[in-house]
Amino acid sequence: MDYKTISVEQLDSIRILKLNYPQKLNSLSQLFFDEFDEFIESILEDNECNALIIRGVDDCFSAGGDLKEIGSANYEQSLLMCMRVQKSFGALQNLPIPVIAMLQGLVFGGGFELALHCDIRISTNNATLKLPESELGLIPGAGGISILTRYLTPGDAAYYLFTGSQISVEDAKSKGLIQKVFSQEEIYTETINFAKELALRSRESLAAIKKVLIFGMYNNLEDSLLMESREFSSVLQRSGREKIKLFFDSRNKK
Repeated sequence: MDYKTISVEQLDSIRILKLNYPQKLNSLSQLFFDEFDEFIESILEDNECNALIIRGVDDCFSAGGDLKEIGSANYEQSLLMCMRVQKSFGALQNLPIPVIAMLQGLVFGGGFELALHCDIRISTNNATLKLPESELGLIPGAGGISILTRYLTPGDAAYYLFTGSQISVEDAKSKGLIQKVFSQEEIYTETINFAKELALRSRESLAAIKKVLIFGMYNNLEDSLLMESREFSSVLQRSGREKIKLFFDSRNKK
C-alpha cells in the first residue's frame, strides 16, 4: 500500500509504523488518520505480527494535530474530528499485541496523545514532550487530559496542562510516562531488541495482560479482579497448560 504520511516496515514478527511526513513535522491530519486507520485494520488481520513499534523521523515524532484543519472547523466539525481521533487511538490501544512508542525530537500535542495510547514508551534523552494546547486557547482532546491523569497527580497534570510546559524526559521517566531512555544513536537498535524480546513471549498471555491492564485503568478494582480471574483461566486453557508441561519436561531431561 502506498501511503503519503506514513511508511511501514516489516522485521520478522515486528511491524514498524513510521510517521513519515517531515515537511509538516508529522502533523496528524485527516489524511494521516485515513492512512492510520487502514494500517491498524491491516494489523488486526496480520496473525504473524507479535509487536508494533511506532516512531517518527530522527528529530520529530510528531508536532501534533494539523492546526490549519483544526482552526477552520466549526463546532460540529471539531466534535466529529475529536471523536474520530479518539476512536482511531482507541483502536490502537486495543490491539492485542504490545505497542511501543519510540520517541525522538518533538513529541507535541496530539503526537504526545498518540504515545499515551501505546503500551510502552521508549525515548531519547533529549526528546521534547509537551501538551501546549493552552498556549493556543485549546485543550487536548484525544487523551491528553483523561489518560495523563492516570499517570500524574492532579496537581502535576494541572501544572503541565495549564502552562503547556515541557515535561523533561527525567521527570517523565520518574512518573511512569516513559519506561526506557537511550541516546539518539542507541534508541533504534535498543527498541528493536526490546520488541524482539516481547515478540517471543506468548501472544495469548500478552494479549490477556494488556486487556486487563486497560480495563483496570478505567474500571473499579472488583470488576478488574473478576476480569483478571477469567482471563487467567482462559489463557491457561489456550496455551498455559501446554507451556507448563513443556517447562517440566525440559527440567526432567536435565
